[in-house]
Amino acid sequence: MQYSMKKIVLAIAMAFPAAAFAQSAKDLKAELEALKIQVQQLEAMVEKVSAKADMNAAAGAADSDMKAEFNRVKLNSESMSEQLEANGLKGLKVTGYMDPTYIMNQRQNTSSFVFMKNFGDQNSHGGPGSNASYAYDNAFLGSALISFEKEMEGGTKWLLELMPHKSAGDGGGYNSNSIVNQAFVTIPMGSGNKFIAGQVGSWQGYEFQRADMKKTVTGNLLFDFTGPTFMTGVGLDHLDGKWETKAIVGNLNNGRITDHRSPTLHWRVDYTMDEFTGIGAAGLHGKPVDGTSLNYGELDASFTRGDITMSGQIEAGQFKRGSFTGEDTNWFGLSALAAYKFTPRLEGVVRGDYIRNEKNGGGTPNLTFPECDQSTGFPQAGSGTLCGDARNGFGPSLTAIQAFNADPSVGLKGTNRSALTLGMNYTISSNALLKFELRHDHASQDVFYDVKSGTYKNNNTLLGVSTLVKF
Repeated sequence: MQYSMKKIVLAIAMAFPAAAFAQSAKDLKAELEALKIQVQQLEAMVEKVSAKADMNAAAGAADSDMKAEFNRVKLNSESMSEQLEANGLKGLKVTGYMDPTYIMNQRQNTSSFVFMKNFGDQNSHGGPGSNASYAYDNAFLGSALISFEKEMEGGTKWLLELMPHKSAGDGGGYNSNSIVNQAFVTIPMGSGNKFIAGQVGSWQGYEFQRADMKKTVTGNLLFDFTGPTFMTGVGLDHLDGKWETKAIVGNLNNGRITDHRSPTLHWRVDYTMDEFTGIGAAGLHGKPVDGTSLNYGELDASFTRGDITMSGQIEAGQFKRGSFTGEDTNWFGLSALAAYKFTPRLEGVVRGDYIRNEKNGGGTPNLTFPECDQSTGFPQAGSGTLCGDARNGFGPSLTAIQAFNADPSVGLKGTNRSALTLGMNYTISSNALLKFELRHDHASQDVFYDVKSGTYKNNNTLLGVSTLVKF
């Protein structure tokens, strides 16, 4: 194109020979210089137009390639989405954790790792407190959990949690040898309402059962011994702005009940004050066994901002015909936790618990008093007589039982319990946490059996170390 333009310019000059000869050499030279300048300008314009045409051609080719790549990616994405949906994997979320744990129990004279061990944990010495269906040194710790959560079109959610040997379903032998921790569905019903059906973990208090959701190795006294473990039934969850209310009616701590027909009601109300603070209340009302009734209510609050975490709970309950003596009993409890991150990786934790449980020898829904020889305190199945829980430190002491048997008029008081826990958590990585805990439990009576001395003490010390890895 550039060569053609030069020929056009030359032709124009040759078309006017007369004018060229008529002018002087000086004028002709000036006109030739001007013509050269015009030719240079025309050449520059030609080069610019040519370059632009080349760029447009390249851009067009690139655009064509991008469109082809986009169509290919879109086709692959749609194909993968269809494949996930066909395989039932669309909307599926899988999480889990393991927390191999080391526990040292002073009074039980045990020092070992605890992992995947059932709640029925019998020590070899066979003394008082050697066997417990649920104990605070062998609770929901040293476990492994895997959770499958699927959200379907329309907002329906499906949840299944499996926890071999340590599940809520097996807590205390309620669903013996069950590995199902939670299994329920939630179905949207409009206006902020959701229908709930299945096995749901307790809504009590500020503490959680799952090790990856709490800061300590062991649970607080209220979580372990006064609240429900799980509910099986149907319920409703209503969300209205900062308020959330949920309730479930069904079986308390059981997948099926065949010895009575009375259901139990478990409920919770939460109010989110702001992004840092929440207040909640929960309660339970029902007849867990024929001839008994259980009622309790609690109020809890949590604050988390920056490096600081604070949680607290206050609770009161009444258990009709649920005491050590088979009469009515009640309890009052407190628990508070504070945590502070000294560095992004290192966090300190302190927790204090208290339960007042004296009436008629005491007793709470999650306690089981063993049959025993009341002169020695040693287990004796079929004796028809009971002793206190010498491992967890609840119920009357052996001395109090013997005094009551000698003179019932003195009455029988249960033990008031307290615990102070100091912890330290170190973050190894984004999904790994090392927990340290030193816990001291105290009782108002001598109810902890000391294996070494063969006597009863009013206190116990526990050391726990847990390695928590989650995904």
